[in-house]
Amino acid sequence: MALYYSIIIDLLFLLSLKVYVRADPPCRTPNNDIGECIIIKECTALYAILQKRPLSSADANFLRQSQCGFVGLVPKVCCPPTTSPLPTLPASTSNPFTSIPVNTEETNGGAVSSNLLPDKFTCGQDTNNRIFGGEKAELDEFPWMALIEYEKPNRHRGFYCGGVLISKRYVLTASHCLKGKDLPKTWKLVSVRLGEYDTEQDRDCVNNGFNTECSDPTVNVPVEERIAHEKYDPTDLNQYHDIALLRLIRDVQYTNYIKPICLPLAEEEKSKTYNGNRLTVAGWGKTENRSESNVKLKLQVPVQSQQTCNSIYSAARVTLGEYQICAGGEKGKDSCRGDSGGPLMTISTDKDGEVNWYAAGVVSFGPSPCGMEGWPGVYTKVSKYVSWIVSKLKP
Repeated sequence: MALYYSIIIDLLFLLSLKVYVRADPPCRTPNNDIGECIIIKECTALYAILQKRPLSSADANFLRQSQCGFVGLVPKVCCPPTTSPLPTLPASTSNPFTSIPVNTEETNGGAVSSNLLPDKFTCGQDTNNRIFGGEKAELDEFPWMALIEYEKPNRHRGFYCGGVLISKRYVLTASHCLKGKDLPKTWKLVSVRLGEYDTEQDRDCVNNGFNTECSDPTVNVPVEERIAHEKYDPTDLNQYHDIALLRLIRDVQYTNYIKPICLPLAEEEKSKTYNGNRLTVAGWGKTENRSESNVKLKLQVPVQSQQTCNSIYSAARVTLGEYQICAGGEKGKDSCRGDSGGPLMTISTDKDGEVNWYAAGVVSFGPSPCGMEGWPGVYTKVSKYVSWIVSKLKP
């Protein structure tokens, strides 16, 4: 299933998107004019409205009612003829265009913020923002991925959990990677590796058929503090509050191969259920008792409803709560292709057209053996813990 997409194929794909956009049939604007359905950034008139600060509710409603589709996750609007006036419509809550919301900083009191976390122009910036392709990740894909290293009594070291970089000083992971019931008491969590692709190579290089791309050397950073959620109980079958932070001994420098992922701090991201969506898991398949791959892998898994998952997991005497996400269940495809403590990720486009990757979940547990058809994996829902995360951050 692993497919490799060369630079040439990527370019052809982008060109085909352009053709697809231009080939759309005519659309009707909210003013009933015949328009062209194109990406909002290509529509000068509507993009100018989007740039207004503050964005009025009337303008926001006009943008919502101009929606005519998507290219991937990028919204398209019915762009009016250049000579057509742009009326300001009365405020309305119907037909929401959720990809272009009203300014959340002004209207959503539930948003969480911290000056110790990167802004949206820094976090979640995957060099290629690929949301298609095979099972093997590209060299520079998901640059926030982290491997967690443990020291054993014989002084040998190994990677047995994963996580994601969320700032220059913190990595997000699972509590069971710090004090899980399957984690040997004699193992000591000592460091985090960033910028890794192939754990069997000193420096990672990939030949795409035209040239060879090599990443920067990996970075190993000792862990200064291990912060498991206070309410996590390793013996709990339900594995509630399976989330943790690792504070690094020093700040790391962002590069093309080391970047932070975004956290769902805004109300729009915090309120998402993801039900029915396909989200992405990635990692090397490292857990406390299993090692699957030396190369970074990725996989898309469908999010299941809470009701569906509880009906399945009741057979194992597990009751999932609203602080968990259930995803997967397709034969041979599960988060065991990633890491314990690794991310369940979503890609989102905000009102400014900025595309970012967000940490939606943290790999918690699943069926054994993994990849069993009809048995999704369980993830801790990050949006329910952003206040807890922010409360633990320090300079």
